[in-house]
Amino acid sequence: MSSHVNGSEFLNSPFDTVMDTFTGLLGGVFWLIPIGVIAVALYVKTREVTASAIWIMASCSLVGTAVFSDYPEVGFLYYVFVVIGLMTSIVSIFFMRR
Repeated sequence: MSSHVNGSEFLNSPFDTVMDTFTGLLGGVFWLIPIGVIAVALYVKTREVTASAIWIMASCSLVGTAVFSDYPEVGFLYYVFVVIGLMTSIVSIFFMRR
């Protein structure tokens, strides 16, 4: 983790340079914060659990595969959130039909 921002690194990979600070502090768990905020915003907008559960399932599975290379110990946590999202969407669809 670097303590300063190099301009040439920022030009070559701006997203990685900015996010390196946050992932350096919190590790791979950092990505659960924006995923959770977006999931809550989806629930507030739609008032349905299905949209939030599908968002959590899809985003955690996509981010989890990229995070495994840098933080393999966090992979299990993302798998748990994928399973929670899958079960929540199945249960909400089941009760929606009722």
